[in-house]
Amino acid sequence: MKKEKVIPFVSVIIGLAAAYILFVNLDLEPYFRGKGEPVTMEDIKQDPGTDFAGSVPGEDVPRLSGKEEFETGGSVVYTAEPVDIIFTGAYELKPWVKPYTQRRTRKGRAYGAPKRKPKYLQYDNPDGFFQNHEDYLPFYLLKLPDGTYILAQIPKRDADAIQKGKHVTLPIGRRVLKGIPETLREKCEEYQAPVSGVYYAFCDTWYEENYTWMFLLRAGIAAAVCLAVSVFLITVLNRIFHT
Repeated sequence: MKKEKVIPFVSVIIGLAAAYILFVNLDLEPYFRGKGEPVTMEDIKQDPGTDFAGSVPGEDVPRLSGKEEFETGGSVVYTAEPVDIIFTGAYELKPWVKPYTQRRTRKGRAYGAPKRKPKYLQYDNPDGFFQNHEDYLPFYLLKLPDGTYILAQIPKRDADAIQKGKHVTLPIGRRVLKGIPETLREKCEEYQAPVSGVYYAFCDTWYEENYTWMFLLRAGIAAAVCLAVSVFLITVLNRIFHT
């Protein structure tokens, strides 16, 4: 293949790779939702109808020291300061994502029944590589200060920070009772983590209202990066190889 064809091809491939990496790692929530003021237990008691999951916890929000507190504690909300985290390799369909894929279209007409997305996904190598799956939330095992583990679904940015050894105070979470796949139960048994509840740190209402436009914005930014990187590489390589 001639250099005149190789250079654009390689440049576009690199541009697509850069765009994909940016797309799956770009977290717009902090810029649009903001950290906000810390939420105290008094705020929660005064407004019991509001879902405070995902908010910044105040100093009086209970800190989980171990799984026993999580299983038997009387508080409806918690925060935690994990000392370690484990990627389980199990994923659950996000509650705010439509459970069905759109039907295929031909000449403006839809045909075929919509296909239902699987409720759970499981990967053999739980190293975090697949945790960016657009429609799914990963399950983690959080190691609490007393050395015990609990099952959790928390923002990726917090999970990455914990994995890097940083001190993290998690967003407000609540104990959610939900079914989990059998393979995940086996993982919990291995670490003696309870399967009766999951530490859940997302406000479903906020994500449901903002998910679509944030997805489109991320896609637009990634497309712009792909174009910029591709044009830059084509220009530079053409000058280097005098094509």
